[in-house]
Amino acid sequence: MNVTRLYEQHRYTLLAAAAGTLALIGMVWIALDTLIDWQVQEAIKRNAEERALNWSHNFLETTPSAIELIQTGKGDMDDINRLEDSFALVNIIRFQLFDEEGRQTFLSNGSLDRDSKYGDTPNGNAVRAFETGQPVIEVHHDDNDERTDGDPRVPETYIEAYVPAITASGEKVGTIELYVDASAFEEALEETFQEVSIYLVAGTVLVLLFPIAAFVRRTQQLMQNDKRMLELTRYDQLTGVFNRNSTTQHLKALFIDPDRAAGTGILFVDVDYFKQVNDKYGHACGDILLKHIADVLKSSIRLKDDVVGRYGGDEFVILCRNITKADFRGLSQRVMEGAKTPCTHEGNSYTPSLSVGAYLSRDGDTEDLALHRADLAVYAAKRGGRNQVVEFSEDLEGLFKDDEAQKSA
Repeated sequence: MNVTRLYEQHRYTLLAAAAGTLALIGMVWIALDTLIDWQVQEAIKRNAEERALNWSHNFLETTPSAIELIQTGKGDMDDINRLEDSFALVNIIRFQLFDEEGRQTFLSNGSLDRDSKYGDTPNGNAVRAFETGQPVIEVHHDDNDERTDGDPRVPETYIEAYVPAITASGEKVGTIELYVDASAFEEALEETFQEVSIYLVAGTVLVLLFPIAAFVRRTQQLMQNDKRMLELTRYDQLTGVFNRNSTTQHLKALFIDPDRAAGTGILFVDVDYFKQVNDKYGHACGDILLKHIADVLKSSIRLKDDVVGRYGGDEFVILCRNITKADFRGLSQRVMEGAKTPCTHEGNSYTPSLSVGAYLSRDGDTEDLALHRADLAVYAAKRGGRNQVVEFSEDLEGLFKDDEAQKSA
């Protein structure tokens, strides 16, 4: 065998190996590129679905005219303006509402699908979401969408999400269609995996496992970060309970119809001597005390129907939907018993003291009146020596005025 022939054989072997390697790299590239693209799209869908469900839940829970808007397209303009102001928090572009038969009843400001006129024609996706009780999610890219091509107000990638409008009682009243801007989320995912392309070119199958794992982990991180951003607008970051704004929204939702307001319990909880705790033990101990009280309140409530919120520096509110007087008194007793558990910090032990005002609403009450009466009761509890529960009674109505008169006398 001469040198030339041996060289040719090795050359062909090397070329075949190189061709096989390139083919393998190409197939792996195509397969994983397709997989990553699919994973990105699925992550976008899941993220948009979560945003849409959170938004629709908040819409139904906190918007007094929500059901009227869905069924007739008519509602309070303040509610509509507040909804559109909330779009930026969760990247909502606009929304549409459909009644039980899938007919469009309301369209917020926006430019998507500007030629669409449903009128009395049912929307198929709205009907499907309503009948199945499951969201219908579609991903749109503006460069492939003739309806919105060239419109500068339309993001490159957006989600069209149809979610069934389900009230707190479980009744389906229509369908909500949301357009969610997914461009930033998609771009973040794609930028995260630019390094994946380098590993793909290398053609090392083992190496490919790491970017896939990183992809899944990074996707989860991005979704968790996005979820945390949503929670920042609802929860008190120190105690983990609802913040004042969210508590107020829950309170308003409970008093949508004053004629059916009876049976809502409000416990207004004030931590006694909180300033003295801060002065004596430091603000770190004060923070521990607030967390301790929040835990006591959360462990005392009915998990399904009650809400705990931090209303001020050392003030908490418990809202109880459809509660009897006996159960309401039992709740206040559990709160006071739980508060007897000492709070410890750096070797210091402190047993909390709570002043609690209790009010059980009646028909005709508004949220402002109910909260005012609970506030009167907690004021009476502090005035009467603290560390007690005072239930509202009519003779408390002039309590503030009497004290102001004595101070000015």
